[in-house]
Amino acid sequence: MSWKINSWMECIPKNMKSLLEKTILLRKRTSSTIPFGYELSENDSHYLEPVEKQLEALEAVEEMIVNEEISLRDGCYWLEDYTGRKLSPAGLKKIIDNKYGTRPERLGFTTA
Repeated sequence: MSWKINSWMECIPKNMKSLLEKTILLRKRTSSTIPFGYELSENDSHYLEPVEKQLEALEAVEEMIVNEEISLRDGCYWLEDYTGRKLSPAGLKKIIDNKYGTRPERLGFTTA
């Protein structure tokens, strides 16, 4: 789908591109909790804007945890130290399980 957006955006004047790109990156708010890596949009409180620093840090920690290089708790401490935003080990586990599957699934121990 991204190729359609990119080819479509070539037809738009440059002064409108930044607004459109920002609108595409917005995510609709679905609960009272703001997910890690996002903040409330300044223009509309019903939308969330990505925070690149937090998302990049989260991705790095996810890979280390999936590869079993660090623990969930150590990952949370590192994220809090690096980004200034807290995340519980249970919250981090939920993010990782949703993205990569549970640990037994990742290791191939699923039962039929």
